Amino acid sequence: MALPIARQATRVSLPLVGAFIVGAIAYGGLYTFPALSIAFAEEFGIARSLAVTPWTMFLLVTALASPLLGRLYDEFDDRDLLTGSMVLLAAGWLSVYLAGDISLVILAYAGFMAIGLQLAFIGTSTAIARRYEGMSGLALGIAYAGPGIGVAIALPLAAGLIETAGWRSTALVFMATSLVGVVFVWIMTSGPAIVVPAAKGPSPGRGAGSAGPPSTTRSGKTFGEPLSAGQSDLRQAEASAAARASGLHETSAPGAVSAAQEIPPSGSSERRRSVKRTIKTRRFWVLFAGAAAIGIFDEGVLQAFLPAAVTAGVRAEAAAAALGFQALAYVAGQVLGGWLSDRFGRRVVGLAAAVLVAGGVVAAIGLIASQPILAVIGITLHGLGTGATIAVRSAAFSDVFGGPSFGTIFGLLAVAYPIGGALAVYLGAAAFDATGSYLPLIPVVLVAVAAWAISLWVAGPRRSRTANARV
Repeated sequence: MALPIARQATRVSLPLVGAFIVGAIAYGGLYTFPALSIAFAEEFGIARSLAVTPWTMFLLVTALASPLLGRLYDEFDDRDLLTGSMVLLAAGWLSVYLAGDISLVILAYAGFMAIGLQLAFIGTSTAIARRYEGMSGLALGIAYAGPGIGVAIALPLAAGLIETAGWRSTALVFMATSLVGVVFVWIMTSGPAIVVPAAKGPSPGRGAGSAGPPSTTRSGKTFGEPLSAGQSDLRQAEASAAARASGLHETSAPGAVSAAQEIPPSGSSERRRSVKRTIKTRRFWVLFAGAAAIGIFDEGVLQAFLPAAVTAGVRAEAAAAALGFQALAYVAGQVLGGWLSDRFGRRVVGLAAAVLVAGGVVAAIGLIASQPILAVIGITLHGLGTGATIAVRSAAFSDVFGGPSFGTIFGLLAVAYPIGGALAVYLGAAAFDATGSYLPLIPVVLVAVAAWAISLWVAGPRRSRTANARV
């Protein structure tokens, strides 16, 4: 009796373990950039706004590449694409090691690392949402905890390693860990295609009495009203193709809107039309704007805190350790935020997280010079609120836009975050070059927090009063 239970637990948990570690490896190295940027500025003798150019270009390239990369996950095998992401990250770190000036560092971040990380991010997001349909909020929160743990471990280690062995040796260490990540990609993409299926009942995105296409199982059987012969053939073909795929291809994700409910064969014109209908809706663009706002208050604060602390006289290792606390709080926020949003709704939990972020930002940036202890508490609250926000955001996107084209739609939405992040990182560095302070960044971040909260409240998923479905 114990053996089948253990096998079941392993079957359910292994993909999440793989996703967790892949995220930790991919994000852990890249998000040591606040410490690396200081080293770049000192070694190359450049201004702070130029030293952060690799990161702003990294964010902009991820924005431009997201739609194509998202589409790739609707068309090609997840395992191959995620393996490629780890190899690209390793190539990027090798380029950083070889850099003789900031130009090759910019190329490494804007080329290899931007594509590599976005492949890992979109692949993990769509794969976990599809595999764990019945608990997408919690599953995404656990998967996204990996980057937080990775950053919490890597930042203090990198800050110390940069001081003792130099930033080039640090780059070699991250190159090696990226190659190790390939093993965990294979663990993540093993096992059954759907681990936790969605609960039976009214289709997500519809009320209890709404009409629409019936749901389809992996075997091609349908629940609900009968299909025509042509519809049945199309759905059986899709299910058969999905069953043959190794990796994380699924026929649906939770909460599909009406424009993405049909399950046509891969690459059909109907799939393309469903994407076009979705991006023409106001709901899509409101959530797009909200995702850009998240980039502002996430990336902007993360990249500004360590330089602001060093400017205020705090040792780089101590500031990196504070960001480690922030990353751990980020992990807790993602798991807790995902779980709470599954129980109480995305909008309520998202609004509470926004309040934490706003208070944390004011303390972290505003009090770092006068009250460093309160600043550490503030950056920790920022991590808690931002982690919950990321889990709520991804689960909300899955609720609203899930379906056979979810990878493409998620890729389009993923354009927004890097645009907001690049803007905030540049504004923070430019403010420092002009005034010697990061304080002008605070009002920008507070406006972004309010924009995200409003967009989620207006366009996010809502629980039906007659059924426990979201629309």
